[in-house]
Amino acid sequence: MKHLFHFCSVLLIIFLSTQAYGQVNSQKRIEFDSKDGFSDEEIHVFGSKGFIMSSRSDEKQDGMSKWNYELYNTNLQSVKTKTIKIDSKFSPNKTFRNGEGLFVFYLENKYNFNLVSIQAEELEIKQANGILPNKTYVNDMVVLGDYAILNTSIKKKPFLISINRKTGKTNLIPIEIGDYSAKKTIVQRMQVLEKSGEILVYVNVIVKKSKDEIFVVQMNDKGKKTGMFHFTKGISENIIDISGSSVGEGSYVFTGTYSRSTTSSEGIFFSRVDNNEVDFINFVKFLDMKNFLSYLPKREQDKIEKKIKKKEKKGKEVTLSYRIADHAVIPSGDDFLFLGEAFYPTYRQESYTTTSTVNGVSTTTTQYRTVFDGYQYTHAVLAKFNAQGELLWDQTFAMWPSYKPYFVKRFISLTEQSEDDIKMVFASYNRIVSKTISLDGVVIQENKSDEIETGYSGDKAKYSYSNIDYWYDQFFIAHGNQVIKNKEDKSVKRKRRVFFISKIEY
Repeated sequence: MKHLFHFCSVLLIIFLSTQAYGQVNSQKRIEFDSKDGFSDEEIHVFGSKGFIMSSRSDEKQDGMSKWNYELYNTNLQSVKTKTIKIDSKFSPNKTFRNGEGLFVFYLENKYNFNLVSIQAEELEIKQANGILPNKTYVNDMVVLGDYAILNTSIKKKPFLISINRKTGKTNLIPIEIGDYSAKKTIVQRMQVLEKSGEILVYVNVIVKKSKDEIFVVQMNDKGKKTGMFHFTKGISENIIDISGSSVGEGSYVFTGTYSRSTTSSEGIFFSRVDNNEVDFINFVKFLDMKNFLSYLPKREQDKIEKKIKKKEKKGKEVTLSYRIADHAVIPSGDDFLFLGEAFYPTYRQESYTTTSTVNGVSTTTTQYRTVFDGYQYTHAVLAKFNAQGELLWDQTFAMWPSYKPYFVKRFISLTEQSEDDIKMVFASYNRIVSKTISLDGVVIQENKSDEIETGYSGDKAKYSYSNIDYWYDQFFIAHGNQVIKNKEDKSVKRKRRVFFISKIEY
């Protein structure tokens, strides 16, 4: 069991704001020694129910690995712990979380699987075992009702696989789009619509080198395919990112980003679909948005604007290319809000050595390769569309999370929406940033906190890798790894490596 340190003193952090002063209270912090025999700690929040911390034992016994799932209440107190043993050949392949609980898909390299369902309120754990078809690669997983849906490729062909969480029974669902080749068909994303009880599967078909088509496959909570429609029929643009919301029986609105030739986005779109027929798709270039460059320093804005004018004089068109992690459409009265977070992939150079032997003489050579190093997020855009798909306003703001995820993540949490404004919070440079924007597109308030405190006077964080997520009501949760030095407080180690969890009130 993990060795736990409690910090109960309340630390007051004053926000620095251009328009107003707000306060956050670091209500409580707990720490776990990084060398306590457990690792791979992850936090999964469930609102006012608390959170589940998962971790893996570093020791293996009789070829089995121990996985801890520990339930904490909102006061950061451990309520219950469950330990399961899983063959050490299995490793967690995909996870999914909804209001009901946490779902972990453990996979063994010979395609045996163990689907673990952890109910959030009572920490009840159920397991379902099975086997996937040979040469299956799992890309993603979502859960709705009693079924987990896997986005997979089998021998380079796309398939959905539904798994009954109670029995482990699998059902193979081929993705077949007309006469298009299966090898040119890719499942781009799966999205669960909780309110309407369905899953939307976005399928990308490569019809030629510079043109893709998007089809939307609909599935119900029984893991069955219920319909499909051609989203991009008759348009020349490529859809890069897409998300939808149900606005009535058989009716959806979709937003996202698009491009005409590249893999990066050039603008955003808004669309409505009724009874599987596309009513309209409206496209807006980033450069046509009033405030899209406002997150940049004035010098950088001027530089881009000069470049635009120079190219326009030559009759050339300028585009801005971004990848954007778009959130689900946000209804706002009769209108709709688009929220997207811009990012780009980063890479690092990694060295490795190879040794070859010729005529009994060994030669060692150092070589270098380029390795993906995560996604760096830079800024976000909030825009409002009317029911006809016309852009009413847009706001852009900088964001720079303290770490780079290796998967597309949504960092911004929406904390409150009223008839007048929308409130959001996110982490930037290891600080909490909160913004309030009116539904007329005016920034009402913007607050920025000091760096997250570590719990002891004299603490200095030499390394910090942390997440800050919205939790419930006015509370947020910060968690991650830190290397801390403290030369002042003799009651603590001079240097400690910890996994920490902090409850923060705003």
